[in-house]
Amino acid sequence: MNVYTFIAYDKEKDLGRAYNEMMNLVQDEDWVVFLDHDAMFVHRDWYKYLREVISKNPEFGFFTATTNRIGCPWQLIQGVDRNNHDMFYHKQIAKELMDRDLDVVDVTNERVFLSGVVMIVQKKTWKKIGGAKSGFLSVDNDLHSKCKQKGIRVGLIPSLYTYHWYRGDGDTSHLS
Repeated sequence: MNVYTFIAYDKEKDLGRAYNEMMNLVQDEDWVVFLDHDAMFVHRDWYKYLREVISKNPEFGFFTATTNRIGCPWQLIQGVDRNNHDMFYHKQIAKELMDRDLDVVDVTNERVFLSGVVMIVQKKTWKKIGGAKSGFLSVDNDLHSKCKQKGIRVGLIPSLYTYHWYRGDGDTSHLS
């Protein structure tokens, strides 16, 4: 199993197009991790752990991870200081979570769709849901919705933690 990590970018802010172009580079059995430009895995064994989770949970075609700052409430780790940007602090959180090795949670039917700080999807799933819509906003929500419509299970990997800067400085210039 190949797992590739991409940080999507499109100079015209068409995130959906960037995702689709990146998916065109991989084979049907491959998995892709889409990571926001301002996010990072902080546990050194994240890749190994992710491969294990994917292998142990073949009933899922799409996954996401937990984080410190995001709009989706079920992706947030409770009790995390959202204003702490000390990487040692976040490495400790990641270690504690990975040591706990919590079961994947089926979030397919959650009323709030996932936020795309981390999206992990197999190419054959991508093809089945028709890929990403064109545009910048709500591309992540649309992918979750398409999975739900096509009967593809979406899983939250609660022990896979991602540090996310996500407006940590209050800057909202990206919205204009």
